[in-house]
Order: sequence, then structure tokens, then C-alpha cells
Amino acid sequence: MLDFWYKKLPKHPKDHKDFWRTKLIAHTLLLASCYFVILTLLNIFYFSSYDIALFDTVGLCITLAVYSWFTKTADVNMAAWAVAIIIVSLIMLFVISAGGRAHTLFWATLIPPLTFFLVGRTWGSVLSGIAFCICAYLTYKQQQQVITIGLGSLFNVIEVSIAHIIVFRFYEKTRFSAYQHLQARNIEIQHLAETDKLTGLYNRQKFDQTLSLLLADNKDATTSNSLLICDIDHFKNINDTYGHLAGDNILSTFATVLKHKMPTNSLIARWGGEEFTIILPNTTLTDAAELAHELKQYISEQKFEDSFFTISIGLTELHCDDTVKSSLERADSALFTAKSNGRNTVYYSDNNFKIVAYPSAS
Repeated sequence: MLDFWYKKLPKHPKDHKDFWRTKLIAHTLLLASCYFVILTLLNIFYFSSYDIALFDTVGLCITLAVYSWFTKTADVNMAAWAVAIIIVSLIMLFVISAGGRAHTLFWATLIPPLTFFLVGRTWGSVLSGIAFCICAYLTYKQQQQVITIGLGSLFNVIEVSIAHIIVFRFYEKTRFSAYQHLQARNIEIQHLAETDKLTGLYNRQKFDQTLSLLLADNKDATTSNSLLICDIDHFKNINDTYGHLAGDNILSTFATVLKHKMPTNSLIARWGGEEFTIILPNTTLTDAAELAHELKQYISEQKFEDSFFTISIGLTELHCDDTVKSSLERADSALFTAKSNGRNTVYYSDNNFKIVAYPSAS
């Protein structure tokens, strides 16, 4: 039955603005139909209230008519208004017909959550305000009457309580789903904002932020941290000879090599063009130079995209008084020296700010 009821309704993706309204319309129409059937039977066979049973039957017919129209037109806005008017009208007709007695006024408490969700806060406020004014008037009329708590009152309280639980479970589901979707989108947006699209590595903005935080934490620290800048030698010639797609593949392949060859706690970023930066936390200058030399050797011995290429590396150790600019300038100066001295080499700036080749020339 449920599959039959839902399969003809409009289908929206979960992030569509009308996804949850469509769900609520479908659920409300289904629940209203079930309620009207149950209430009709109760009023006929238990309470012998044939006038109220007729009222419930009319409500069932109207509900089914709206459902049939909605499945054919898929007009969510009009269906939302139709359902909102049906809910308000039927509840208030029931309350008025009972004179507000037997705790029928409780049914009016269903109007705000449903109308606010269906037609928005402005019209939801208007419809709820009208309904509550009517309820206030009916309560005023009863102020001199003796209220009898009968079985009908008990049924009304139970039915409304169940309806409230269902409505607010639905509301909580929409809220939680929206929060999850927003959280996933925020993570996706953050990932896009800090990631280089071609290589999948972090971009320069993320690198600068991380380096700045590391330097701030390093003011009083005794641990050693190092910084590398790698440059693919003669990358323009690779593009000119093999084409830009081959050049892009070289960049992506090199990024993959860096992920595998560098320590897992490293932060690797594409700094721009064919230059890559690497932060090596808890790594001394000597150890960083050794890692850089091993990387340079590995790259020079491999064949990528039917061609060989080499890299030049400049590195430095981060000092407690460093800034992002000063640390990058030292590493970049070491890289410039490496490129000026034949490329395919590693140079580093030592603790005396002297540019030195690694391994040291014999």
C-alpha cells in the first residue's frame, strides 16, 4: 500500500527545496486518509454519531481528491496550500461542531507546526492566529459550564498526542537531514577551497595557513621542523615536447610520488606551476636533506610518461623567530642556487643562513 501511495508523487532530489514539503504533503494526506477511515468507523459503530461520521467521510473524500490531483499536476505550492486549508478547515469544523468540548480544542495545536512547514511562517502565523482566536472564543463560551471528562475527551487527547509525536518526528528528521547535508556540503566546499584540482594536493592558501600555525606553535618549542620546495626541472620543455596533457600527467604523477615518499605527517602542497612545497614536522635539517636527496635520486631513475625528468630541491629548517615569508625566502634561495648550479640537486640553508649543497661537495 505504501509503495502504491508514494510511487506516483513528484520525485525531487534530497537537496531540492521542495523535497521535504512533498514528503510532508504525502505523509499528511496518507495519515489524514487513515485517520478519517478510523474515525468514521468509530463514530458509526462505537459512538453512533452519524453526523460526525458523515463529516469524517467528507474529509476522506476531499483528502483523496487532493492526493489524486497532486499526483497528476505535481504542483507542490498549490498542494501545500490545499493541504494546509484542509487541515485548518477540518480541524476547526470538528472543534466548532463539538463546541470546543471533550478536549477537542487540543486538535488546534496541530495547526501551527503543519501550516508553518507547508505555507511558511507568514501565512502559517495567519492561519494559526485565526484558529486560536476561534478556540479562545469557544473557551470563553464554556467558562460558565461544567466540563465533563468522558471517553471522547480521552480519545481526543490520545489521538492528538500521537499526531504531535508523528509531526515532530518528521520535523526532527528534516532538521537532522538538512544539518547532515549542510555539514557534508561545508566539508566539500572546504576541501575544494584548500585543494589543488589537478594533483589533489593542498593548495598554496592551505600551505600558508598550516605553515603560519606551525611557526606560531614553534615559538617556544624544542622540536625541529623543516621546509622543502621542489621544482621540476625544465618543465616548459616537457610541455613543449610532449604537450600540456602530458605535462599535467607528470604533475599528477609527481604528486603521487610525493605522497608515497614523504612521511605520513608531512603536509604537501602544490605551490604554483611546477613547484611543490613540503612541511616536515619533527624533522631535523639533516634528516630533511637526506629525504630530499633520496627523493631526487628516485625521480631521476624513473621513467614517467615515456620520458625522464629531474627535480631540484631547496630546503631550510624553521627557526623560532621565523615568519612564513622569511622561511619561504630561505628555502626559495636554496632552490634558486640548486637550479643555478646544474639542477637535479639539493641545496639547503643551514643554521647560519648559508646555502650548502647536499651531499657536500668533496
